[in-house]
Amino acid sequence: MRLPTLGGDDRDPRLARAVAFTFLGATAILALSFGQEVLIPVAVAVMFAFILNPLVNALRRVLPLPLAVGVAMLGALACIGVLAVLAASQLAEVAGSLAGYQSNLHQKIKDVRQLSEGAGPVSRFISMTASLAQDLSPEANAAAPALRVQSSESNLASVASFVAPLVHPLLSIGIVIVLALFILLDRDRLSDKFVRLFGADVHATSQAVGDAAARIARVLSLQLATNLGFGVIVGIGLFALGMPNALLWGLLAGAFRFVPYVGAVMGALLPTVIALAVMPGWLQPLLVLGLIVGLDLLIGQLVEPLLFGESTGVTPLALILSAIFWGMLWGPIGLLLSTPLTICLLVLGTHVPNLQFLRVLLGDEPALESHQQVYRRLIRGAVVDAAAVALKEIEDKGLEHGLDESLGRMLVLADHDRELRRLDAKQTATIVDGTDEVLDLLEEHFGEKRADDEKADGEDARPPAHSVLFHCVGGRGEVDDAAAAVIAFGLRQRGLRAEDSRRAEPLDDARREDGVLMVACYCSHPSQAVLRYNMRKLHAGAGQTRHAVVDYEVAPMPDLAAKVGLSGDMVAGDIEAIARFMQQQSLAVTGLAAQ
Repeated sequence: MRLPTLGGDDRDPRLARAVAFTFLGATAILALSFGQEVLIPVAVAVMFAFILNPLVNALRRVLPLPLAVGVAMLGALACIGVLAVLAASQLAEVAGSLAGYQSNLHQKIKDVRQLSEGAGPVSRFISMTASLAQDLSPEANAAAPALRVQSSESNLASVASFVAPLVHPLLSIGIVIVLALFILLDRDRLSDKFVRLFGADVHATSQAVGDAAARIARVLSLQLATNLGFGVIVGIGLFALGMPNALLWGLLAGAFRFVPYVGAVMGALLPTVIALAVMPGWLQPLLVLGLIVGLDLLIGQLVEPLLFGESTGVTPLALILSAIFWGMLWGPIGLLLSTPLTICLLVLGTHVPNLQFLRVLLGDEPALESHQQVYRRLIRGAVVDAAAVALKEIEDKGLEHGLDESLGRMLVLADHDRELRRLDAKQTATIVDGTDEVLDLLEEHFGEKRADDEKADGEDARPPAHSVLFHCVGGRGEVDDAAAAVIAFGLRQRGLRAEDSRRAEPLDDARREDGVLMVACYCSHPSQAVLRYNMRKLHAGAGQTRHAVVDYEVAPMPDLAAKVGLSGDMVAGDIEAIARFMQQQSLAVTGLAAQ
């Protein structure tokens, strides 16, 4: 027996591609984990270069590139050094003054102990916790580990043990500075090499590189501005509350906010703990905590969405997951670099065809088009959510165009899936009934809006009672019934009289009067037999029957219309074209009736 080949099944290429991406992803994660000693300084240097790049561009107008890079680098290092010295001196002052607040700490500890005294719930909870801990602890008579006394080390070993932990951070800082310096000096050549290495299409790759650089530079500059403003406001507020060393806590709060999601908590807890030790009572420490948390919520929920809304293009959920991933992989530096790295991945997914899944996973653009969203929600029975999608599309693109992009194309998709037997009878009925409910919600919304407009204008915009009444009915099946409801809704919103009914409902004599124009609606081109059958069934008042096909490809059908004799009574197109055609038919019928 011969084994099947790899390409013998349509699923094999997809499976091979998934396996390849999984292998490459696992390899990349392992490389990032084991190579972090080299990759972290490089990533920090690149981020530092992005921050200094706008300053270098400004200095290049008056200085040559090497001198502009040197001035920018020295200025940045000077600012960082001043802030570091200032923070260190403030920390030393805080550490030296804590001893003077020992009585205040004793009083707060006494207050906490008083909560646990007596037979209150706090006391019972502490007693229960202590009892459980004693039960879970090892035996009390267990032999204690023997103590080992070591001789004191030599002076050289003591110095080495003190200096050794400082060597690695200083060496990393030096590597970052040198790398950032050379990146800024050779940025044009590095950009050219990157384009040459990763893209055969120079224009597309250059666009991707420029897009990534612009987004990252904008995000970092906005982060620097917002966090600096946050630190200044926090410092001023803490100074007004009487908090000592308010400048230090403002600087630390602003610096901690560079670490997404975790830094704000750290920036609020540390000043609160110090306030508990420094300030008498409980009100002022709570005010310190409330000030920092309130300002962080204000900036995070109001200011940053306005500034960052069109800058990153990354969903909040993707940013959170990215922060968790890079934080677990690289620690605090990974948290700091998570946003720029996520933006780089999003840009790669936008411009590299084989990495389109990154744009879908990380980007804030909808993964499905509006009619596909409505389709999925109606299948699940989520009518309100489907109506919300349709309403947003109508408000963004206009009434008829929004109807086409949400409900019209959805019905064409549903009819196509029904023909392919992807939808069963229950799902089809759910979509049709859901479409009616969505239209009812839209009718209610636009009815209230129309009533408000009429009340403001003092005019009645309803169509006159003697105008033609369009009666829309499904031309072939259940999905066509939904199309009839959508077309009737569109006609009413245009100012025409229109109603709809299901194909299975019997037609009464009132619907066959001369003032009623029957409209057979279809989601796809009907056959010759269907057209002839509907002509006999829907014949009304001297042949006043029209046929409307929802067609977004505008496929030609002159032969079919000519064979059946409907060349002037049939229209194919979107909702707007159908509504315009019906408006012309209304004028023509009204004119003939007047004669």
